[in-house]
Amino acid sequence: MPNKAAQFRRTAEHIDQQIGRNEPPNFLFQSLRIPVLSNIQTPSGLRAKCLSAVAPVGYGKTVLMSMLLADLRHAGKQCLWLSLDERDNTVESLINELGSILRGDKNQAHPTQALFHGHEPRDTSIDKLLSILNSHPLAITLFIDNLHFCRDESLGLFLDQLLFKTRANVQLVLSSTEDLPLDYPRAQLEGLVQQIGPKELSFSQENVTSLFGDSLTSQIGEQGVAEVTRKTEGWPAAVRMAQIILSQAEQPLSALAAFSGSDESLAQLLNRQVLSGFSAELRQFLLAVSQLRTFNMELCSAAIGGDHVAEHLNDLIERNVFVIPLDRNRSWYRLHGLFRDHLLREASLHLNKQERQDIQLRASAWCQRNQYWRDAINYALDAESSSTAMPILEQIAPSFVRDRGAVLQYIRWIEILHDEGKQVSLEAEYWFVWALAFHRRYEYARKQINNLYQRMQGQQNKNNSASETELHRRIAILRTSIDSLSDQLEDAYLGAKQWLDSAGADCNDSFNLTAANCIIGCYFMNTFHFSDARQHLQAAKETAYQTNSSYVDGWVHAYTALVGIHEGNYANSYTEIVSALTTTRGALGDESGICGTMALVAARCAVGMGLDQDAHQLLAFGMKTARTHGFLEAAASGLEAAVLLWQGHGDETIPLSSMWEVANAYPTRLSLMLSCFLIKRLIVLGHIDEACAEAERAGLQRAVESSNQRGTKATAIPLLATLINSALIDLDLALGRLKPANTLIGQDLKRAKKQSCNARQVELELNSAVIATQNQDYTLAVRHITRALRIAASRRILRPFIDQVDVLHAVISASKASAWGFVSDQERQFFAEICRLLPSDDADDASEIATENEQPRLLGKLTARELELLGFIGAGLSNQQLADRIDVSLTTVKWHLQNLYGKLGVSSRTAALAKARNLNVIP
Repeated sequence: MPNKAAQFRRTAEHIDQQIGRNEPPNFLFQSLRIPVLSNIQTPSGLRAKCLSAVAPVGYGKTVLMSMLLADLRHAGKQCLWLSLDERDNTVESLINELGSILRGDKNQAHPTQALFHGHEPRDTSIDKLLSILNSHPLAITLFIDNLHFCRDESLGLFLDQLLFKTRANVQLVLSSTEDLPLDYPRAQLEGLVQQIGPKELSFSQENVTSLFGDSLTSQIGEQGVAEVTRKTEGWPAAVRMAQIILSQAEQPLSALAAFSGSDESLAQLLNRQVLSGFSAELRQFLLAVSQLRTFNMELCSAAIGGDHVAEHLNDLIERNVFVIPLDRNRSWYRLHGLFRDHLLREASLHLNKQERQDIQLRASAWCQRNQYWRDAINYALDAESSSTAMPILEQIAPSFVRDRGAVLQYIRWIEILHDEGKQVSLEAEYWFVWALAFHRRYEYARKQINNLYQRMQGQQNKNNSASETELHRRIAILRTSIDSLSDQLEDAYLGAKQWLDSAGADCNDSFNLTAANCIIGCYFMNTFHFSDARQHLQAAKETAYQTNSSYVDGWVHAYTALVGIHEGNYANSYTEIVSALTTTRGALGDESGICGTMALVAARCAVGMGLDQDAHQLLAFGMKTARTHGFLEAAASGLEAAVLLWQGHGDETIPLSSMWEVANAYPTRLSLMLSCFLIKRLIVLGHIDEACAEAERAGLQRAVESSNQRGTKATAIPLLATLINSALIDLDLALGRLKPANTLIGQDLKRAKKQSCNARQVELELNSAVIATQNQDYTLAVRHITRALRIAASRRILRPFIDQVDVLHAVISASKASAWGFVSDQERQFFAEICRLLPSDDADDASEIATENEQPRLLGKLTARELELLGFIGAGLSNQQLADRIDVSLTTVKWHLQNLYGKLGVSSRTAALAKARNLNVIP
């Protein structure tokens, strides 16, 4: 049997039709032009940047706005209209609707790409909307009606930004039944707002006379008109109702005597004067139609039934009984709010619950057939019919959630069903979990995906259809993606590996293939298996190319550069990530979150190479989106760069508080990493007490013990464990605890060499130089610094030397130029570059050292045995083979090699051969 969801995906572009949202009502009655309409506009547009109309229901705010819109459009002004209703209770909904009107496009990203992109936070969405408005080629006026439906506490912030952060020719017309949370004092001070309320919207006696017309006015006389004005206090809704009632009354003056203008009086008069004048069938029709938010002839026929639907509807229109057209063709209508509220109360008394629900269910079925999906689901839920709502949700979930962006609405619908103990289909549940993860509710999403996975496992069988198998694979990669986003690295790795293993060679799902390879590459990077990481990231690059997505390309480039950073290959990584960033910015623009993520990674390379000015610019760009877009490792690289540039002042470009805001937006591992970065930086700045306090606050020692005992998944991650060790080594050195520091350095250096962590090796060699300097063993300190230079020179690892400038100062001052030996010009030049960071006297000494070493020389005459060993080393013999060849013990061979290395001023076989050939000692 074909999958129902697949059948309905073709409706994505036609989904969620909503009548009367983007155009004002087309009123049946002639709108009355009241004096305020002239006072709020000029020939060039609105008198003020913002018009705020706040008054209770029935004061004609929508009528006034529709007339103002018509005036502005007639004058050639561009205007956009948005009407809210009870479903628009969040700022997110408001932003989405406005953005959709302005852009006229829909997001149709692949679900995995969209998931890793994540839900844009409110601030980012607002910024993008403001950017669209400010870059709009023409002056534009936004009309937003019924803002009181939006109960979001951040509405005030949004409205303030619309008012104060858009250019002068972006104008606003806002209406509400309640006070708007605008910053009115500031707006008034800057002359940006004009407020109108009941006083300006009320009808004067002259207006009432115009509305009633000659016939009715002559029947009740001027005194009667004055009486209506007095009793209604100019309330337009009451005046219009009085017009209807008095026009239909046989004795208008008698009807006027019974009319008070109060809400209670209006209800009584509606029953006595309006509804009582209708046939029983028409009254029944009105009670039924009140169950519908909006309606047309076809919907009424389907939901209410009967042979006289068209007759009843035409009768209401002809009588002008509070029926408001919603489109220019006058095919869609709604009841006036006051009238519908009254009818709903009456319906609750005269229609039983089953009758009301039957109408709603039939309305739901009609809306479903005609693809008015939102109304179809809402009517079904209003009727408490989960069995009707669930299949509709399954049909529209992919397009509604992913393409339309109505994520919060979808979450609310599913939660209503869950609260009723209902279990929707796997397809609908899949999109529910996806929506939760999209909104970064990862823990809730993990709980739901585990439930879904168990349910899926229970339903698997050998006879699964192709569509069911495809759904199971989507659920599996979703679970893996959530594990990755919530920093469950090992679970994510196992899930991605299993997904890839089952994908097969003919799998063409490029997005998910790219995601799975990136997840595995990230795991291997965190465990220092760089070769494996590069292998999977290369595979990710190949499949990313097939996606034809600049966003996905940028994501893979960011991961690839991070591998280079952890290896310490800053120079190559910086060139590649900056080039990729330039391309991605050209394709997607600066507002794209992936560009900010790439900038953070590039900033870490720049800081490592000593390019502080570049790093500042990249961080200023990347930190804008760091809290809301990206992945933990990229955010960590940006935070480390920011901390390395931090000077401990209160006026920093990127203050510490901003860094913590970013860290707190991610899983807890990032906060612990930031603590480690901060501890190391505080020590460099000389704030030892603060560093100790931060270590105590972060529980660094407890974290180490937990890692050793495999107590938590986070601290057991090798990359984090190494960072914690690095912070503890720096603390030990700062506090003079040289022996435990030396032990940790020896252990870490072995691991760093094995793992090819070059930057870490440089840092540890310089740590060893600190200990040697403390012990006044400057010869040993020179050896450690020289080793660090050999590793760092080709990779441009400059930052550790900058942070240890005091040690360099001490060693250079206390050593002779002849004690230093460099194998290549690159090392000498790199050393000279570092020494330019020193005080002038030290720089002179360093220049002498570099000059002394411009021509390579031996630090001692080589013996015949050492020359023999050099030849054997060049032939590729191992130490054991050397011992066998010259018939000595392995220990003796190592002793000879150490002497050889010392005379050549090197520390390895490769360097020994290079130096010997440079000296023409061997061919």
